Amino acid sequence: YYYHATNLLRAFDIADEGLKPHRPWEFTAQDAWPDGSKQKRIYFAPRAEIVWQFAPEEGDAVILRVPVTASRDFKHEKSTGAVYTRKPVEACDIEFLGVDGEWYPIDEIE
Repeated sequence: YYYHATNLLRAFDIADEGLKPHRPWEFTAQDAWPDGSKQKRIYFAPRAEIVWQFAPEEGDAVILRVPVTASRDFKHEKSTGAVYTRKPVEACDIEFLGVDGEWYPIDEIE
């Protein structure tokens, strides 16, 4: 699996629309991605404990995971160790970490 951090409000949108690539300044406070690119991307980490630090400051943090097969476009960013895709990830491939420590389909988020 690859892991992604968001907040609860955004998780509801993701449940409806899936994860969509965005520019670095959308949903983050940066002008470019770590490698200098400004193209639309979705960033992930190879371990859940890494992404907590990237959760938005506002709202309750939510950790998502997707199977490594959710995109044929996953690329590894050498400078950070992060993984990204430029392609959308469908909601049916996304799970969220519940408060009980179990993983659930994103469409079950409440």
